[in-house]
Amino acid sequence: MIKKRRSFTDEQIVDLSETNKMSYSEIADCIEVKENNDIDHKVYRIKDSFGQGSIDVIQIEDVCISAMHFRLQKDIILKQQLTIDFVQLTFLIEGERVISVAGCEDIFLGSGDSYMANIKSFHGTSKIAGNKTYKEIKVRLSNAFLTKHGFFNDLKLKELIDDNLVVPISNEMMVILESFDTLSLEGTARLIYLKAKVFEMLAIQVSNYKKEHYKNNSVQNSHRVKKLLSVKKKISDNLAINYSVATLSKEVGMNKTLLNREFLRVFGQTVHEYSINKKIEKAKLLLVNTDLPIYEIAEQIGYKNATHFSAAFKRQEGTTPKKFKTSIQ
Repeated sequence: MIKKRRSFTDEQIVDLSETNKMSYSEIADCIEVKENNDIDHKVYRIKDSFGQGSIDVIQIEDVCISAMHFRLQKDIILKQQLTIDFVQLTFLIEGERVISVAGCEDIFLGSGDSYMANIKSFHGTSKIAGNKTYKEIKVRLSNAFLTKHGFFNDLKLKELIDDNLVVPISNEMMVILESFDTLSLEGTARLIYLKAKVFEMLAIQVSNYKKEHYKNNSVQNSHRVKKLLSVKKKISDNLAINYSVATLSKEVGMNKTLLNREFLRVFGQTVHEYSINKKIEKAKLLLVNTDLPIYEIAEQIGYKNATHFSAAFKRQEGTTPKKFKTSIQ
């Protein structure tokens, strides 16, 4: 798949080559630590000098899950020298990154790309594009974890320098990645869920690499996932506008019946349901954090008047906006 690269010009360099630190320890501050039931969960906030956003890092036994969602002021070049031996699954949901390793061509990752690699060491740079949303999920598995669960018996892993390393995020995998955004489980339930998802992600990604027909369908699958993601982004970024499925389908060049069907299959809800959920989600935030009158909140999320908004809110939440606001005060 040919991808259009954007040149990196306005850059910030973060040199980690003299340390063994992970990148987020330099560009973000740890603001919260949660420890319970064998789960170590740390929340990082991007430093103002670099941009805005957050990084969640969850450690479970020999597994580390990092969920990054931020927007950098400038392109960042991270220089690293790591000697940690691990297997990494990387899923770049949105954004751009270029990995440079001595002895091989640059690895370009765009929205919707993924890879799984055995990384025995890393001496190189990773460039993250600024001035655009960056959303990535990484899963790092130690060799001890893979050996313990018998994955090394017939698992042939690529290295960063291998050809055909980057593959599109599959529809099955996208469903799992999306579920991390809405995960509300705590304690033992959270531990069980995360472990199960790690096994599922590993199995799906291994399967993706093994499919003989994969290359023939890779471009089509990648483009389709990117179109679905662009629809989600357009809706969530413009909640005051009520897009029809016909309008969205024309903008992404996709049949509206196919768009509806694929959106439901990948994300578990229709385009209309997703739009309503995002509108009500923003309304709740505004009700909790502002003193805006109901009619202004209605306007901000695309309702003609307070009456229509209140009716939609009650259908979704089982109560009116006014009662909801009163209940949390």
